[in-house]
Amino acid sequence: MANQVADDGRCVFVAGIPKHAEWQELQDYMRTAGEIEYCDVLYNDWGQSRGIGFVRFRTQAEALQAITSLDNSSMEGKTVHVSAWTGRAPNPNSHGKMMHQMLAWYGRTQKKLKLDPEKAALVDRIKSFQKSGQEKNETWYAFCGEVKDPARHDAEKLKEFIAVAAVP
Repeated sequence: MANQVADDGRCVFVAGIPKHAEWQELQDYMRTAGEIEYCDVLYNDWGQSRGIGFVRFRTQAEALQAITSLDNSSMEGKTVHVSAWTGRAPNPNSHGKMMHQMLAWYGRTQKKLKLDPEKAALVDRIKSFQKSGQEKNETWYAFCGEVKDPARHDAEKLKEFIAVAAVP
């Protein structure tokens, strides 16, 4: 995650995302502001959405457009807050301190997940497969059950899906 969400002015932090929304829905919602290079929704240890995410746009201008046009907008009936991602720790007296601590924990957790290069490669293959069309995305959803994020499945289940769905 750290290498995906850089402090270069192209990233935004999104809060208030509906709990059922996956990264694909967030990407579709944010796409009105510009071309998206990376999008992710954060989950807790039980695979439940935290209602927050990150989006990296192609340009700084697109990120600014997202902040200007989508902050305090409504996504599926929920007010979404979009702000610039600075990558810096907040003021210790600010409300963002707990969020920063949670994000730091999440970053450490993601690094642990990425220690298994075989699983990381399987997750990347499935995410690419998902992005290649709505029908393929629905194929994954039908297979995976409640936990939609491939990173939250074990490598054997990922291999099984790749074989069954003929994922390239």
